[in-house]
Amino acid sequence: MKYVKSKQRVADHGKVFTPPWLVEAMLDLVKGETERIDSRFLEPACGCGNFLG
Repeated sequence: MKYVKSKQRVADHGKVFTPPWLVEAMLDLVKGETERIDSRFLEPACGCGNFLG
């Protein structure tokens, strides 16, 4: 999915999407935690973007 970068879109909707490469880098930082059954994660600003995919 490709999103158009637009200052007007951000102003109108307040949505700023995290690029997929940055999502992957962030998830790599917690990869070890994903293997633990008692791990929990909170991303209160994830909305409908790449973190849920």
